[in-house]
Amino acid sequence: MSHTSPVLLDVQHVSQHYTLPKSSLFAKPGHIQALQDVSLQLHAGKSLGIVGESGSGKSTLARLVMALEKPTQGKVLFKGQDLNALPYNALRAARSDFQMVFQDPYGSLDPRQKVLRIVAEPLHSTVHSTSGQSLSKHDLKDRAAQALMEVGLRASDLDKYPHEFSGGQRQRIAIARALITRPALIVADEPVSALDVSVQAQVLNLMMDLQDRLGLSYLFVSHDLAVVNLMCDDVLVLQHGQVVEAGASEAIFQNAQHPYTQALLAAIPGHAASAHLHSA
Repeated sequence: MSHTSPVLLDVQHVSQHYTLPKSSLFAKPGHIQALQDVSLQLHAGKSLGIVGESGSGKSTLARLVMALEKPTQGKVLFKGQDLNALPYNALRAARSDFQMVFQDPYGSLDPRQKVLRIVAEPLHSTVHSTSGQSLSKHDLKDRAAQALMEVGLRASDLDKYPHEFSGGQRQRIAIARALITRPALIVADEPVSALDVSVQAQVLNLMMDLQDRLGLSYLFVSHDLAVVNLMCDDVLVLQHGQVVEAGASEAIFQNAQHPYTQALLAAIPGHAASAHLHSA
């Protein structure tokens, strides 16, 4: 995984344990080990896929990268800063530079809010003007309209509600919300798994186009290695909270070493035939 661009995200030996409720008054509480000694690096302008089945720790890792949780052990460095060591205001300001796109385009958008409020929401929670003052309503609307047009929607869509859009359009709105702060990193947690196959392709093509135009970096969380192979330069495979394989996407897709990765690849329709032709 040799890259010339600087390291944007550096996860160092992260572990995450959760305490379970006591089974009785005098019993010791149990623990769930969600992640164990996970390390990764994501370079600026690149995409890293986090792959694994349900329960592998993928979403836990995404929450740690977003500083929504603090790891039990280890560090999450973004642009060289330990996110969990930052004071509240500094972390709030840093959040403008990394945003998240969630799996469910229906559940992630507040149905009571118009698209303008939804897309502009990250600008309300971070400081963007050099004077430290909030942006005007006019500026917020302009920024939201620009973000919508970047994802293939119209400025007039700002006055609509989420229920007026299809699933693919809703995910475009979610991507626009992530883009509005002009982040360096987008964490995408299963962003197309709830969409029809034809719509998946449209959203993935949009994300790749945005990466080329805006220089975005993606941490792409998925159970689908075929999608990750399309989107990502590098892949990290998680099983039971541990890294079992990591490397360049092309190398892993063509010659996976770990049995778990091989099993994930074998589940992709047509992959076995493709791999056989490649080896021939």
